[in-house]
Amino acid sequence: MTVAVPAVGIHYGVPAATYHAWRAVSHSWLSRLRISPAHLLDLMENGPDIESTPVLEFGTAVHCAVLEPETFAERYATRPADIGATIKEGKAFKAAADAEGKIVLSEEHARWCAAIMHRVNENRRMAEWLSHDHATEVSLVWERDGFLCRARADLVIPGLNIIADLKTTLTASPEGFARQIGRYHYHTQGAWYVDGMRRLTGQEWTFWLIAAEKHRPFLVTLYELVAGSVAQGAAISECDALFEQYKRCSRERVWPGYGDVFEIVLPEWALLEVSSEQEESFE
Repeated sequence: MTVAVPAVGIHYGVPAATYHAWRAVSHSWLSRLRISPAHLLDLMENGPDIESTPVLEFGTAVHCAVLEPETFAERYATRPADIGATIKEGKAFKAAADAEGKIVLSEEHARWCAAIMHRVNENRRMAEWLSHDHATEVSLVWERDGFLCRARADLVIPGLNIIADLKTTLTASPEGFARQIGRYHYHTQGAWYVDGMRRLTGQEWTFWLIAAEKHRPFLVTLYELVAGSVAQGAAISECDALFEQYKRCSRERVWPGYGDVFEIVLPEWALLEVSSEQEESFE
């Protein structure tokens, strides 16, 4: 389903489903473009394949606990550990929660959310941020080279010109989380958000990642996309290149895939395995 994109500006209180139905360029579109233009065309025509999983549900619950704690009790019903998910009592609990418009969360996951929220409250920088006027789930719409663009920020703090996104992770350590940033292109997401805010406000903004571990001891670490850094430079260059590719495909109405015919080329790891097998065969 496609929903008409609202006017250029900063929009509050937009439901997530409505935002994702806007037909405008987003970082998720650019991420699909990295695979191939054909993949992005499929996304634009058919929408995302959204499949709810326990991992995604827990991540959403963490977002609520950390960024909108006052609404957590209204949105979630904690299922006691002694109530099963499939037995009669469990089904009755689920039915009661559904009737109240609440999402069922296991007792264990509720404890984890509380632990992460506690770690966030212990973080002095986060405490400072949240002491300022701020908004969550903020939707942005801007125009770039004649194309409408969009983004949805987890946290916006206007008084500090900060945009932040919360990510749950197996490790919030500098080394481990750096790999996650590279794998999921969080830095290009930051550059995309900052560019949108700059175009909308005429001001410079800073992008931060809030990395929250989803296992004990549930450490929370903040990472800044520093202006003028190598990471920011790489992110801007990649965003610009992907956006230019999108413009070209859109105007030419050509959305190619991988290509048609290729020579078989083995990756280096496969060549090493072949070499190892040959050595072993001569023993």
